[in-house]
Amino acid sequence: MSGLTGQKVAYEQSQPQRNLKVYAILMFCVSCYASTFIFGAILVKSFHPVALTFLRLFFINIFLFIVGWRHIKGKQIPLKLLFILAIAGFIGISVSHISLHTGLKYTDPITAALIYALGPLITSFITYFYLKERRRIYFWIGIILGIIGVAFVVSEGNNLSFQTGKGELLIGVTIFTYSIYLVFVEYLSRYLEPIIITVYTSFFAFILVVPFMRLEHIGQAFYIDMNYWILLIVTAILTNGFCTMLWNSAVRQVGAATSSLFLNMEPFVAMILGYIILQQVVESIQLIGSVFIITGVIMGTRFGKRNFKNDYKLSA
Repeated sequence: MSGLTGQKVAYEQSQPQRNLKVYAILMFCVSCYASTFIFGAILVKSFHPVALTFLRLFFINIFLFIVGWRHIKGKQIPLKLLFILAIAGFIGISVSHISLHTGLKYTDPITAALIYALGPLITSFITYFYLKERRRIYFWIGIILGIIGVAFVVSEGNNLSFQTGKGELLIGVTIFTYSIYLVFVEYLSRYLEPIIITVYTSFFAFILVVPFMRLEHIGQAFYIDMNYWILLIVTAILTNGFCTMLWNSAVRQVGAATSSLFLNMEPFVAMILGYIILQQVVESIQLIGSVFIITGVIMGTRFGKRNFKNDYKLSA
């Protein structure tokens, strides 16, 4: 009896240490996700947005096939699901990546990260119509706060002359298409494992981005400095491959509710990284906007619906 008691005490003592390790992993993943905007802004100065999307997906697919081969080997997938996987991959990854990389040519990465933070709220808004889920008043308040936050973020300097440029609109396309992708994923997850969904959607995204390619885009890429190639490969595999696996493992240990709180920190991490790497100073109006956005997202996603489901991060 005393042995069982000792084991229980030892487990309770080790639990906080285990959680700290998981929190560190989540924070590392969030930092990598936030760096996508910073390094993306650097890479689009050298690579054409479509070429950057094509090359990122090429290296991501190599990694995913190596890791996921044992899961997809011999797995028979119905034609209907393959068709849905292809649509999800095209909309949520091909179009989302191209619009993101093109948008980063016309807007700064901090603004992009702040607008992108609205993603969970937009996904919830789509599922409101798609799944007919009932929403509490907090959800609609969250929507309004998010819109106000974006209005602050896209305003120029410290004044309130709200202007939406080409870059901000393209980032809006990025969020909307990725939100649609997550709705597809919610349906596909009823029949397939997350790793299978990730592998197939990434593969179809890679294939379906080819029609948008031009030979000169790839040809020009071969003359780009090797340092930029290394940055492209490392960030692609680390962010969309390795971190995806780490994140999903962490979600299983601490739950989706806790892990989602870390995702809300992504814009603030992007601000820090933007200042360190690009020496980009955050305007006070952007900081105010970020508070509105994060408050709106938390209110809309955590308190706006009656039931919560576990969500896993998917490579995209």
